[in-house]
Amino acid sequence: MGITFARLMNGWLRYRLKNKPLTSRATANLAALQHIRPEKLARNFRYVVVDLETTGMCLKDDCVLSMGAVRITDGRIRLGDIFNQLVNPGRDIPDSSIKIHGIVPDMVRSAPPAGEVFERFLAYLGTDILVGHNIAFDLYFINKAMRNINGFPIQNLTLDTMPLSRAFGLTVHGYPYSVVWDSSQNELSNLANCAGFEVVERHTALGDALATAMLFQRILSRLESNGHGRLRALVRAGLWS
Repeated sequence: MGITFARLMNGWLRYRLKNKPLTSRATANLAALQHIRPEKLARNFRYVVVDLETTGMCLKDDCVLSMGAVRITDGRIRLGDIFNQLVNPGRDIPDSSIKIHGIVPDMVRSAPPAGEVFERFLAYLGTDILVGHNIAFDLYFINKAMRNINGFPIQNLTLDTMPLSRAFGLTVHGYPYSVVWDSSQNELSNLANCAGFEVVERHTALGDALATAMLFQRILSRLESNGHGRLRALVRAGLWS
Protein backbone atom coordinates (compact mmCIF):
# COMPACT_ATOMS: atom_id res chain seq x y z
CA MET A 1 0.00 0.00 0.00
CA GLY A 2 1.65 3.21 -1.17
CA ILE A 3 1.29 6.76 0.12
CA THR A 4 -1.24 7.62 -2.59
CA PHE A 5 -3.53 4.77 -1.57
CA ALA A 6 -3.03 5.58 2.11
CA ARG A 7 -4.14 9.15 1.41
CA LEU A 8 -7.18 7.92 -0.49
CA MET A 9 -8.17 5.74 2.47
CA ASN A 10 -7.52 8.63 4.82
CA GLY A 11 -9.69 10.90 2.70
CA TRP A 12 -12.53 8.39 2.81
CA LEU A 13 -12.18 8.14 6.60
CA ARG A 14 -12.19 11.92 7.00
CA TYR A 15 -15.35 12.12 4.88
CA ARG A 16 -17.03 9.40 6.97
CA LEU A 17 -16.19 11.19 10.21
CA LYS A 18 -16.83 14.77 9.07
CA ASN A 19 -20.06 15.15 11.06
CA LYS A 20 -18.90 13.28 14.15
CA PRO A 21 -17.49 15.02 17.24
CA LEU A 22 -13.78 14.24 17.65
CA THR A 23 -11.19 15.09 20.24
CA SER A 24 -8.39 17.46 19.24
CA ARG A 25 -5.95 14.54 19.32
CA ALA A 26 -8.15 12.45 17.02
CA THR A 27 -8.49 15.38 14.62
CA ALA A 28 -4.71 15.84 14.61
CA ASN A 29 -4.15 12.15 13.88
CA LEU A 30 -6.52 12.28 10.93
CA ALA A 31 -4.09 14.81 9.43
CA ALA A 32 -0.97 12.69 10.06
CA LEU A 33 -0.33 12.16 6.35
CA GLN A 34 -0.68 15.79 5.33
CA HIS A 35 2.96 16.69 5.98
CA ILE A 36 4.34 13.67 4.11
CA ARG A 37 6.14 14.67 0.92
CA PRO A 38 7.75 11.60 -0.70
CA GLU A 39 10.24 13.69 -2.70
CA LYS A 40 11.86 15.09 0.45
CA LEU A 41 14.93 13.54 2.10
CA ALA A 42 13.97 10.70 4.43
CA ARG A 43 16.43 11.96 7.04
CA ASN A 44 14.46 15.19 7.38
CA PHE A 45 11.34 13.47 8.75
CA ARG A 46 10.61 12.56 12.37
CA TYR A 47 10.17 8.90 13.30
CA VAL A 48 8.93 7.09 16.40
CA VAL A 49 10.34 3.56 16.76
CA VAL A 50 8.17 1.33 18.95
CA ASP A 51 8.26 -2.12 20.56
CA LEU A 52 5.83 -4.00 22.80
CA GLU A 53 6.24 -6.88 25.23
CA THR A 54 3.13 -9.02 25.70
CA THR A 55 1.77 -11.96 27.67
CA GLY A 56 2.12 -14.11 24.53
CA MET A 57 1.85 -14.15 20.76
CA CYS A 58 -1.91 -14.69 20.39
CA LEU A 59 -3.46 -11.49 19.09
CA LYS A 60 -6.93 -12.47 20.25
CA ASP A 61 -6.16 -13.47 23.85
CA ASP A 62 -2.87 -11.87 24.89
CA CYS A 63 -2.27 -8.42 26.35
CA VAL A 64 0.46 -5.79 26.44
CA LEU A 65 2.87 -5.77 29.40
CA SER A 66 5.20 -2.94 28.44
CA MET A 67 5.67 -0.37 25.72
CA GLY A 68 8.87 1.36 24.69
CA ALA A 69 9.61 3.92 22.00
CA VAL A 70 12.36 6.29 20.93
CA ARG A 71 12.24 9.27 18.59
CA ILE A 72 14.54 9.89 15.62
CA THR A 73 14.93 13.41 14.25
CA ASP A 74 17.45 14.43 11.59
CA GLY A 75 18.65 10.82 11.57
CA ARG A 76 19.61 10.94 15.27
CA ILE A 77 18.12 8.96 18.15
CA ARG A 78 16.95 11.36 20.85
CA LEU A 79 17.74 9.51 24.07
CA GLY A 80 16.31 12.39 26.06
CA ASP A 81 12.92 11.87 24.42
CA ILE A 82 11.83 8.29 25.08
CA PHE A 83 8.62 6.50 26.01
CA ASN A 84 8.92 3.62 28.48
CA GLN A 85 5.96 2.28 30.43
CA LEU A 86 4.89 -0.96 32.10
CA VAL A 87 1.25 -1.95 31.56
CA ASN A 88 -1.13 -3.80 33.86
CA PRO A 89 -2.53 -6.55 31.58
CA GLY A 90 -5.48 -7.34 33.83
CA ARG A 91 -4.71 -11.04 33.56
CA ASP A 92 -2.12 -13.64 34.50
CA ILE A 93 1.33 -13.75 32.90
CA PRO A 94 2.29 -17.24 31.64
CA ASP A 95 5.60 -18.67 32.89
CA SER A 96 6.66 -19.20 29.27
CA SER A 97 6.28 -15.47 28.67
CA ILE A 98 8.14 -14.49 31.85
CA LYS A 99 11.12 -16.57 30.73
CA ILE A 100 11.45 -14.35 27.64
CA HIS A 101 10.98 -10.80 28.94
CA GLY A 102 11.37 -11.21 32.72
CA ILE A 103 8.24 -9.23 33.57
CA VAL A 104 6.58 -10.76 36.66
CA PRO A 105 3.15 -9.94 38.13
CA ASP A 106 4.55 -7.80 40.96
CA MET A 107 6.20 -5.49 38.42
CA VAL A 108 2.91 -4.58 36.71
CA ARG A 109 0.43 -4.83 39.57
CA SER A 110 0.46 -1.07 40.20
CA ALA A 111 1.07 -0.10 36.55
CA PRO A 112 -1.63 1.79 34.62
CA PRO A 113 -4.02 -0.17 32.36
CA ALA A 114 -3.48 -0.46 28.63
CA GLY A 115 -6.00 2.21 27.66
CA GLU A 116 -4.25 4.85 29.74
CA VAL A 117 -0.78 3.87 28.50
CA PHE A 118 -1.82 3.84 24.85
CA GLU A 119 -3.44 7.25 25.19
CA ARG A 120 -0.11 8.60 26.51
CA PHE A 121 1.71 6.89 23.66
CA LEU A 122 -0.59 8.37 21.03
CA ALA A 123 0.19 11.80 22.46
CA TYR A 124 3.92 10.98 22.26
CA LEU A 125 3.60 9.67 18.68
CA GLY A 126 1.77 12.69 17.33
CA THR A 127 1.95 12.73 13.52
CA ASP A 128 5.48 11.24 13.26
CA ILE A 129 6.19 8.25 11.02
CA LEU A 130 5.85 5.01 12.99
CA VAL A 131 8.59 2.37 12.68
CA GLY A 132 8.84 -1.13 14.11
CA HIS A 133 10.39 -4.55 13.56
CA ASN A 134 7.64 -6.89 12.39
CA ILE A 135 5.38 -3.92 12.98
CA ALA A 136 2.16 -5.79 12.16
CA PHE A 137 2.19 -7.44 15.60
CA ASP A 138 2.66 -4.19 17.52
CA LEU A 139 0.28 -2.32 15.24
CA TYR A 140 -2.54 -4.73 16.06
CA PHE A 141 -2.47 -3.69 19.73
CA ILE A 142 -1.89 -0.01 18.92
CA ASN A 143 -4.85 0.05 16.55
CA LYS A 144 -7.04 -1.87 18.99
CA ALA A 145 -6.43 0.87 21.55
CA MET A 146 -6.79 3.63 18.95
CA ARG A 147 -10.18 2.29 17.87
CA ASN A 148 -11.32 2.08 21.50
CA ILE A 149 -10.19 5.66 22.16
CA ASN A 150 -10.97 7.44 18.90
CA GLY A 151 -12.98 5.03 16.76
CA PHE A 152 -10.48 4.54 13.93
CA PRO A 153 -6.97 3.10 13.38
CA ILE A 154 -3.90 5.34 13.50
CA GLN A 155 -3.33 7.29 10.32
CA ASN A 156 0.46 7.67 10.70
CA LEU A 157 2.65 6.42 7.89
CA THR A 158 4.09 3.10 9.12
CA LEU A 159 7.36 1.37 8.15
CA ASP A 160 8.71 -2.09 8.92
CA THR A 161 12.45 -2.70 9.37
CA MET A 162 12.09 -6.35 8.29
CA PRO A 163 11.49 -5.66 4.58
CA LEU A 164 13.72 -2.59 4.80
CA SER A 165 16.62 -4.74 5.99
CA ARG A 166 16.15 -7.02 3.01
CA ALA A 167 15.82 -4.18 0.54
CA PHE A 168 18.97 -2.41 1.71
CA GLY A 169 21.23 -5.44 1.76
CA LEU A 170 21.85 -6.22 5.41
CA THR A 171 23.43 -9.67 5.63
CA VAL A 172 23.00 -12.76 7.76
CA HIS A 173 25.57 -15.55 7.95
CA GLY A 174 27.65 -13.82 5.30
CA TYR A 175 24.97 -13.88 2.62
CA PRO A 176 22.92 -11.00 1.26
CA TYR A 177 19.59 -10.91 3.03
CA SER A 178 17.77 -10.76 -0.29
CA VAL A 179 19.51 -13.89 -1.64
CA VAL A 180 19.43 -16.56 1.08
CA TRP A 181 16.49 -16.60 3.46
CA ASP A 182 15.70 -18.48 6.64
CA SER A 183 13.66 -17.53 9.70
CA SER A 184 16.73 -16.31 11.60
CA GLN A 185 17.11 -13.49 9.09
CA ASN A 186 14.06 -11.80 10.56
CA GLU A 187 15.49 -11.94 14.08
CA LEU A 188 16.38 -8.53 15.46
CA SER A 189 19.56 -9.70 17.19
CA ASN A 190 20.92 -11.26 14.00
CA LEU A 191 20.17 -8.19 11.92
CA ALA A 192 21.75 -6.00 14.60
CA ASN A 193 24.91 -8.10 14.44
CA CYS A 194 24.92 -7.69 10.67
CA ALA A 195 24.64 -3.95 11.13
CA GLY A 196 27.58 -3.94 13.53
CA PHE A 197 26.04 -3.56 16.99
CA GLU A 198 24.69 -5.67 19.83
CA VAL A 199 21.16 -5.48 21.22
CA VAL A 200 21.28 -4.35 24.86
CA GLU A 201 18.45 -5.60 27.09
CA ARG A 202 16.94 -7.85 24.43
CA HIS A 203 13.23 -8.59 24.92
CA THR A 204 12.59 -5.42 26.87
CA ALA A 205 10.34 -2.96 25.08
CA LEU A 206 12.75 -0.03 25.34
CA GLY A 207 15.82 -2.17 24.58
CA ASP A 208 14.27 -3.60 21.42
CA ALA A 209 12.91 -0.20 20.37
CA LEU A 210 16.40 1.28 20.71
CA ALA A 211 17.93 -1.61 18.73
CA THR A 212 15.32 -1.20 16.00
CA ALA A 213 16.06 2.53 15.91
CA MET A 214 19.79 1.81 15.48
CA LEU A 215 18.96 -0.65 12.71
CA PHE A 216 16.79 1.99 11.07
CA GLN A 217 19.69 4.46 11.22
CA ARG A 218 21.84 1.97 9.26
CA ILE A 219 19.02 1.63 6.72
CA LEU A 220 18.84 5.41 6.31
CA SER A 221 22.60 5.49 5.71
CA ARG A 222 22.36 2.78 3.05
CA LEU A 223 19.45 4.60 1.43
CA GLU A 224 21.64 7.69 1.13
CA SER A 225 24.74 5.80 -0.04
CA ASN A 226 22.64 4.26 -2.84
CA GLY A 227 22.16 7.76 -4.17
CA HIS A 228 18.47 8.03 -3.31
CA GLY A 229 17.93 9.42 0.16
CA ARG A 230 14.32 10.30 -0.57
CA LEU A 231 11.38 9.17 1.52
CA ARG A 232 9.80 7.77 -1.65
CA ALA A 233 12.46 5.06 -1.92
CA LEU A 234 12.25 4.24 1.77
CA VAL A 235 8.47 3.88 1.65
CA ARG A 236 8.60 1.73 -1.46
CA ALA A 237 10.84 -0.74 0.36
CA GLY A 238 9.34 -0.78 3.83
CA LEU A 239 5.77 0.43 3.95
CA TRP A 240 3.66 -1.79 6.13
CA SER A 241 0.45 -2.98 4.51
